[in-house]
Amino acid sequence: MTAKPRRRAHRGADHDEHEEANHERWLLTYADMITLLMVLFIVLFAISVVDKKKFAALADGLSHNFGATNKVLPAGTGVLDGGKTSNDDQGQLANNPAQPLSPIDQVEVSQLKAQQQQQQKENLIKQEQQTLLGAKEQIEAALKAKGLQNSASFKLTSRGLVVSIVTDQVLFDTGQANLKPVGQEVLDAVAPALVKLPNDISIEGHTDNVPITGGLFASNWELSAVRATTVLRYLMAHDGLPAQRMSATGYADTKPVVPNDSPAHQSQNRRVELVVLSNLLDDTSTDTTTATPAGGSG
Repeated sequence: MTAKPRRRAHRGADHDEHEEANHERWLLTYADMITLLMVLFIVLFAISVVDKKKFAALADGLSHNFGATNKVLPAGTGVLDGGKTSNDDQGQLANNPAQPLSPIDQVEVSQLKAQQQQQQKENLIKQEQQTLLGAKEQIEAALKAKGLQNSASFKLTSRGLVVSIVTDQVLFDTGQANLKPVGQEVLDAVAPALVKLPNDISIEGHTDNVPITGGLFASNWELSAVRATTVLRYLMAHDGLPAQRMSATGYADTKPVVPNDSPAHQSQNRRVELVVLSNLLDDTSTDTTTATPAGGSG
């Protein structure tokens, strides 16, 4: 009868061990899951604010780690801790060290500065054009007041404002370089608008293609150059234009405005042009107003 109690004691021990088993292991898995979710939300929050430098650094690091070399990005700080990437301070990739790069913010500043400079240049061009067009209108009004509106034509080109004065029956007699009285009136009407401008003025003489035979000049080169010089000297002596702002050139028949195929066209090519020079106007030549020049012959 002593063996039976021993068996009960053995069964009691098994029962006690079964009651001490851990039934809360699921809490460890739950805690791990919560931790992972927290890390995920922290990462999402960190990348929710777009920072170009951080984005470039992240893309740079991924590109470098995956061995991609087809796109080069500038170096920047780390995405979360503000540290540097594997690139050096020169903004170069470790897999492409021979290509220096400038930070994105510097590129944007350079682009903005270039846009501002272009806008400023365009504004200056517009202001210059308005000034020259104002001078043209003043000259037209002065010529019209004297009944000489058909003695000159105007155009706005890449060089500036061109005032073209026909020579026949206006400035000079055929084959001559002495200013006629009507030519002096034309220059007196033109000069007040030119005096107000700060621009340099190129005075250019042109002839037709008919060769000179006899007379004071050996060829059209001498004739065109002396006519340009005569106009320059008159504007300087009688109308107060400063000599340092003017120059004179003779082109003979090398720059006709129309073909020399008729007497009327030859008359148009015999002219003196006053070019108000500009360094701002760089667009293609654009005719603004063209008055019918006075006719002539010889």
